[in-house]
Amino acid sequence: MSIYSTFEYFDTLLSRPDIFEIARKDPRYFTRDSKLGLTGLLKFLISRQGYTVTNEINHYYSSFELEKSVSKQAIFQAQEKLDYKVFPYMNSKLCKHYYQNNDYETLKGYTVVAIDGSVGEAPYTEENARVFGVNDPNRNNLFKASPRISGFLDVCNGIYIDVLIKSYKDSEIPMAYEQMNNIHDILEKQKIIYMGDRNYPSTDIFVYYNMKGDKFCYRGKPNFYKKQLENIERDGWIEKDLDDRWIDRFKIEEVKDYAREHRNFRLRVIKVMKSELRQLKVSEKDEEIIIFTNLDENEWPTKEVLQLYGNRWSAETGYDILKNKIEMERVTSEKAELILQELHSQVIVHNLAAMIKKESDKLITHTEKYNYQTNINNLIQLLRANLAKLLNMKDGFRRLINKIIRKASKNKEPIRPNRLFGRWNVYTKKPTTLKYRVDGKRNPKVRKMKKGYLRIKR
Repeated sequence: MSIYSTFEYFDTLLSRPDIFEIARKDPRYFTRDSKLGLTGLLKFLISRQGYTVTNEINHYYSSFELEKSVSKQAIFQAQEKLDYKVFPYMNSKLCKHYYQNNDYETLKGYTVVAIDGSVGEAPYTEENARVFGVNDPNRNNLFKASPRISGFLDVCNGIYIDVLIKSYKDSEIPMAYEQMNNIHDILEKQKIIYMGDRNYPSTDIFVYYNMKGDKFCYRGKPNFYKKQLENIERDGWIEKDLDDRWIDRFKIEEVKDYAREHRNFRLRVIKVMKSELRQLKVSEKDEEIIIFTNLDENEWPTKEVLQLYGNRWSAETGYDILKNKIEMERVTSEKAELILQELHSQVIVHNLAAMIKKESDKLITHTEKYNYQTNINNLIQLLRANLAKLLNMKDGFRRLINKIIRKASKNKEPIRPNRLFGRWNVYTKKPTTLKYRVDGKRNPKVRKMKKGYLRIKR
């Protein structure tokens, strides 16, 4: 299969009966022929660029047929009839098709999936505060609601296999449990390694992975299994007998039943200093990091487990792409349902870009000094500029995809592992007074400090 067949599948997916069934809040909605229609609305929302609705309409319909343009009132009325759950469903179908029909990157035959959480932004209204929660409810001035985002990212291929958006009040671990059944459905019959930071490890989630036959690699907290850890110098296994009192605290009944039948719990522990994983910043203190895993030491020696864990940072890069490159938080409504539609629709855009990036990376020539990759920011701009046309083309879409891939491969950037010094939070002696650089990029804002001028994001 190819990237072309993936786009062909996605195009047919938009008009399938199961999509219509999930997308309609009421069976009576989207039954009559109209200028927009359900398929047209889905294409419009996926193609949005973060402009005002009027500008979005002009951009979208100018890409293929301006005469079919609709009003912004028609867009909002149609969105009111749409259930946001159709976008996560479409993403799961797209990902499942991609993994079943394409060659993709793995580590030793494992699909490596990193889980991470983040907090987004949404306009503050009473409804949004109730649906999404507020990060700091004690503040007198409330300007934004704070939806909690939980994402499972394929770190080797840059694809968000599943994204769940709920209230800030919701805990990350229950959200992860809610998503993992979907991950198993998408990656069925494939070997999986789950990774995460210190917020996720718990005995019940480790037992869950053993029950499902999955592998995991998590950073742990030093107070976990404290007595058993004292006997580990560098790399070794600990054992724990699970009693009923411990098992009763587990969150899922299926995991409780499994634990009662398999009370002996084994866990591999690796102790490492942070400086062994990456170079430390000047002001950063070294500290011991504890890694919990069930990877076999014969298949995964200590050094390879540490290299594997280093891939977890890709999850944070994924959120950076969603928030700062795709700008998923640029919404055009204050209504919670419509905000969820727009947030989830941009996850699909992220994944389409990631799938194209795999193809454009194959065309890039490397040098002795650096390996190169496609500049994802440029690729996203290329895809967005052509996405409305792609989704509405009857003929020639393969040529257009091929042009995007070839154009994107020419705008490359070196892969710099362990790069520490970005343009933010660094000092400069004399800041520029210009708003934009000569290459068109915006100069960072600065804040006057004792040491000089500090570059900041906002």
